[in-house]
Amino acid sequence: MTALVFALLLTAQVETTQQIRLAPGEYRWVPLTVKQIPTEIDCHLQVTEGNPTVHAELLPMNEFRLFVRGQAHDTLAISRQGENVEFRRIVDSRGQYAVVVRNEKNAGPVSLSFDVRTEVDPSSGAVAQTLPAGRRLTVIMVSFALFFVTVVWSGMKLTKAVRD
Repeated sequence: MTALVFALLLTAQVETTQQIRLAPGEYRWVPLTVKQIPTEIDCHLQVTEGNPTVHAELLPMNEFRLFVRGQAHDTLAISRQGENVEFRRIVDSRGQYAVVVRNEKNAGPVSLSFDVRTEVDPSSGAVAQTLPAGRRLTVIMVSFALFFVTVVWSGMKLTKAVRD
């Protein structure tokens, strides 16, 4: 019996589903506490009434505080704006997080269904295979620099060979 309870705790899922209405520029948020890592956070929203002018973001709590103050903030995951959108993110740090659903300032009121699920120790197929935005930019810039150096070096060698 104890083994069964332990197994259920390891694969625990938390699910929150809300029906909400957002005025222009308004947002709602759901607090999440990640105690075990890795944890997959899956967010899905579907607009049921109004124009598709909403998106969802996953923020660490310190970034959420910046968001609330209207300051620039970084997101761990963001959905595109639309009628039926979602994002998934594997979180590998314990702590407090917020999933925020936000309507655009110049949009009309929107009604939507907002669903957040978490899964502790997701399957290996669900683990994200992409780098964070800052690291992606670094990899792109280093790759471009190496490519440029290779092209210049090859061009110099070819020009020298043609002259000789």
